[in-house]
Amino acid sequence: MLHMKVVSGLLVAVFLLVIPAQAQPQSSTAPSPARSSNAPPAQPQLGSFRLILPPLTRPQVEGLYDYSYRLTVPRVVDTGEGKPFVTDNARGILKLEENRLAAQMRWREAEALRAQGTAPALRESIAKYEEALRLWHGAGKLAEPGEIAVTLNQLAAVSDTLGDRQQAINYYRQSIPLWRAASDRTSEAATLTQMGRIFNALGDKQQAQHCFSQARLIVQTASLTRTIGEPLSPASREAATLFNLGKLYEEQGLGQKAAEHYQRALALWLTTDDKSGAASAYNSLGSLAARGNQLPQASQLLQQALPLWRAVGDKRGEAVTLSNLGFVADGLGDKLRALELYSQALPLWRAVGDKRSEGTTLSDIASLHAALGHSEQALQFYQEALPLRRLSGDKRGEALTLNNLGGLYANAGDWGKAIEAYKQALELRRNVGDRRGETVTLGNLGYAFQARNDWNQAQEFYQQSLTLARTLNDKPRQANALAGLGEIAARRSQKTLALEHLEAALTIWRELKDSAREASVLAQLAGVYASLGQKEKAAENYRLALSVWPLSLPARLSQLKH
Repeated sequence: MLHMKVVSGLLVAVFLLVIPAQAQPQSSTAPSPARSSNAPPAQPQLGSFRLILPPLTRPQVEGLYDYSYRLTVPRVVDTGEGKPFVTDNARGILKLEENRLAAQMRWREAEALRAQGTAPALRESIAKYEEALRLWHGAGKLAEPGEIAVTLNQLAAVSDTLGDRQQAINYYRQSIPLWRAASDRTSEAATLTQMGRIFNALGDKQQAQHCFSQARLIVQTASLTRTIGEPLSPASREAATLFNLGKLYEEQGLGQKAAEHYQRALALWLTTDDKSGAASAYNSLGSLAARGNQLPQASQLLQQALPLWRAVGDKRGEAVTLSNLGFVADGLGDKLRALELYSQALPLWRAVGDKRSEGTTLSDIASLHAALGHSEQALQFYQEALPLRRLSGDKRGEALTLNNLGGLYANAGDWGKAIEAYKQALELRRNVGDRRGETVTLGNLGYAFQARNDWNQAQEFYQQSLTLARTLNDKPRQANALAGLGEIAARRSQKTLALEHLEAALTIWRELKDSAREASVLAQLAGVYASLGQKEKAAENYRLALSVWPLSLPARLSQLKH
């Protein structure tokens, strides 16, 4: 049966002047095809490329719009009795100013909580941002539209991080007219891009394309790129605009157009000796090449980004590129090199305080140890990753780590712990709407119960996995579930049903050109035919299995060979 395994995914550095780069996620981009290994069947799933597109944030409200504090002095009126008093109008203005200053204070408190990066602090920051929002509205005409909009965008970003994507969209939608009122087309385009990303992750391609098209039109028709307090040269402005357009094309799955824009941006940044810009372009081009399975080219591009990040002292950019290089090395089969690269990235994530990426990298390191047969080290790193993923509110990452932990326990024959981990992963995947992950974990549960000879539970989970996989047109998971159902039917002496399921699984594995699993199903078919007394068909299937079975060296000898 099929069980996939991997390093969690591909980190992508973002150098978007309309989307400031910072702590991730998760977001997502269109998943790339999974890469499977010939590891034992109970191993964890193979993940997909993960594009990290950070939520739009603003580091300081005061520096954002060059606003100055406007303290209105109340008008003093002489009553004729030598006792001045403040007019009702002045009292009203003072109240508005009081609300404005209080809103700024709550906003700063919310920012400090958000910077901690833990789920409890993020939830607490939402209450602070909402209080700031209420106070901004209470400031009336003294509140700038941009001040309200940036608070809404921060609420959206935190909601997205915590997995409440629908609420994030609601906040972003509210901010759009405010960015327009503030004449800030930069932030309008960034907000539309974030909405498109979330719609894309939710599977609403039509709405995603609509948002991306609007954002692209703004970028193409307006002079958007600027650095606060630092005017850009025409070449830098053009490079940033080209890069932003490339990122928008990449979000829409238009890889060729994205690459063309990244290349043009890179040429301009190299001309102006903009190391950060050039590093961002190299990293994005490398990530794009990796997503297209052009791994040697990806490695070459990413290697060019590393010294540039180091030259400007950008630890986050360096960590992102090291992680991407680790992913590529793993894809090229050099797991020891991948382990080395992820281990270099880990202290950098810790240095910048990015707990989410730290948890992801620990899980990646664990997966590599598991693939190398280092079960104890894998268990240690998964157990380190799990609390960080919970702390940062990364439910998808938590589910992946739990699923992989389940695979590790399954390999050790500890089916009770495996089932416990799989069930926790299943609940999380259902909560966050990860339907592909759900069908994987359902299949893993089927296998675990099958190993315990609990045929009823095994059949139930395999059937749920098959139904969902067919809905998603997920061929590998369909074949996996069919093979499991065929095995159960054979054990129950339902030979005709067993042959039906196994033949269906065989067709899919042949279609996918997965010779190892094709051979496995052929061997199962041979066993069923043998039990029916059809010796010729049994022998034929055994011969076919031997003819397609991939020959490989044992793991230890393979490592020595490299």
